[in-house]
Amino acid sequence: MLEDVTPMGLLSLLLAASPTATAVKLWATSYNDHALYTLNLAHEGLTVTSKSLDCGSEPTWMTLDKGKSTLYCLNEGWGGQGGLTSYKVNEDSTLKTVDILPILKSPVSATLYGPNNNGLAIAHYDTSTFSSFDVKDTSKLALSQNETYTMAGPGPVPDRQDVPHLHHTIIDPTNKFMVVPDLGADRLHVYALQKGSIKWTEIDPVVALPGSGPRHGVFATAGPQTFFYVLNELSNTISGYKVTYAQDKLKMTLLFNFSSHGPGGSVPAGTKAAELKISPDQRFVIASSRGENSLMMPNLDPRNSTAVPSDPLITFKIDGSTGALAHVQTAAAGGRNPRGFNINKAGTLVASALQDDNRVVVFERDVCSGELVGVVGWATVGEGDGNGPNYTLFDE
Repeated sequence: MLEDVTPMGLLSLLLAASPTATAVKLWATSYNDHALYTLNLAHEGLTVTSKSLDCGSEPTWMTLDKGKSTLYCLNEGWGGQGGLTSYKVNEDSTLKTVDILPILKSPVSATLYGPNNNGLAIAHYDTSTFSSFDVKDTSKLALSQNETYTMAGPGPVPDRQDVPHLHHTIIDPTNKFMVVPDLGADRLHVYALQKGSIKWTEIDPVVALPGSGPRHGVFATAGPQTFFYVLNELSNTISGYKVTYAQDKLKMTLLFNFSSHGPGGSVPAGTKAAELKISPDQRFVIASSRGENSLMMPNLDPRNSTAVPSDPLITFKIDGSTGALAHVQTAAAGGRNPRGFNINKAGTLVASALQDDNRVVVFERDVCSGELVGVVGWATVGEGDGNGPNYTLFDE
């Protein structure tokens, strides 16, 4: 039984199943020591192998162009100046800085798009801006377009919806459109991408539920059908949409909206829904939730028997015929404040960044059931109290 296997035993099984039986490489960004870490997951566990300070004062979201051996890192720049850093990825996943470009404050998400991934689209939270950059030459990053939004007045949650707050960038399955959730304006901004170019044109937005605060979203395809799921930070809900295409437009029809814990679920006061990911096989979505401390898990340090609090990672299975989501599992995220997490391409591993615990935890995941099975490695990442690792990404 897998539950009877030790963490290192689980890792040995996973590595042995790999055709190359090599270690797994990943990265994590941490606010409190302003660092981007390279980590190595091997039979010995998860270890830090190097770190870079060139992503700036508040490094966060990372985007990998594997074909160009290039990693992009965003600096939120809480002091007023954001940044975009490009790195050359070495064979051992260590990084060599290529270019650093000052950009608008508070870039929180980025995605590659366009011919040969020559465009990088970025959502800016505090500055209410959607921007795109020409990254054809990774040593000469340059602004291509931007659009800044305003609101006539505050939204239903005035302390969080004072201005537009763009929070994610998502390419649709046709590679013809981009969707950007706006937590402040309760909108899903939609952009049509110009064929053969990195230019874009804004089209009609999708109006989200009032006071929901859409934060992160994913597309899912099932045969001829396409669905879109968005995790709402302010209402702590998940909204599901049916996606249709007509006359060069992307349209969404609301299918459901329920708690981030599933229909009938609830969360404690102060909870903030965070990240949403789709499994590589398009069969499951996983959401992370912050500020709950609703679960207790065994201490990851074998020398300490004291259980530790954890926020959850919540898994749902997609009904390919209707787009409905069915709750599968609520599992410990590895600690407190899982602001960002990621799934490897095989769907067998999930890496979680625990911002309040200075910890990155890697879980084994059952591809068939969608459930997290057990911890296969963890490492201390970040230095200082709180505001530690906020995002993690596999090198693949």
